[in-house]
Amino acid sequence: MCDDEVVRYAHDEARRFSRRAALRMTAGAVAGSAGVAAVGASAGQAAAAPTTGRRVIDLTHVLSADFPLWPGSAPVISLPTSHVGPGNRGYATRWMSFSEHSGTHVDAPAHKIGGGIGVDGIAPQDLVAPLAVIDISTRARTDRRTTLTEKDIESYESKHGRLPRRSLVALYSGWQPRTGGVDAPGFAADAVSMLVEERGVVAIGTDTLSIDVIDAVGAHTAILGAGRYAVEAMANLSSVPAAGATVVVGAPRFAGGTGGPARVLAMR
Repeated sequence: MCDDEVVRYAHDEARRFSRRAALRMTAGAVAGSAGVAAVGASAGQAAAAPTTGRRVIDLTHVLSADFPLWPGSAPVISLPTSHVGPGNRGYATRWMSFSEHSGTHVDAPAHKIGGGIGVDGIAPQDLVAPLAVIDISTRARTDRRTTLTEKDIESYESKHGRLPRRSLVALYSGWQPRTGGVDAPGFAADAVSMLVEERGVVAIGTDTLSIDVIDAVGAHTAILGAGRYAVEAMANLSSVPAAGATVVVGAPRFAGGTGGPARVLAMR
């Protein structure tokens, strides 16, 4: 944490140093202005990278103190520890406290499996994957404990082709965490085993607070027991195409962590 006085002192020293450095560098900067201009032009051209034309969709809920949590989870706490003063003096900082499994977050194998890897051990290449979204929202409207089954996977593939290997398969139930709470749809254990063993997925995800329906553990055991990971409480899955998008999971690298809040983005 940064005390206001410490931050203000550092800020003032930096400003004084900057003025002294500017005076010493003025002559050299003027003499080399032509060269600097040329370098600046080159740098500007390099920074202007060609656009990919891809749309980026944020699949992350804003984490705040009022976001729904699994019962028993520690609350999300945010406390200011310093602030920006008059004339933009100083820096604003906050102290944050939250459970690893808060908001849109990753479940690492260590969350359920003894000796499983922590969130810091998830391979970087597994955090960027083809994204498949399987929609069971019609059924979920009348059955809040419905599960994504092997039949749903086969139906999806009949329309969109076989699931890509090393993909992240997300369940879209239409139950947002604020409306679904802990009693909401999830994955059937057999379907997760199929995704792992026959489709070679790297992860599964859901728009609910858990990949399992309440009082079940089969989906967690199947995906985390295979050394893969899960993403829970995803947002905006209705805005992503069923097939063809890429997902980027910004998982934290907590040492030995069982999971952690993540920024999850889809590109299409």
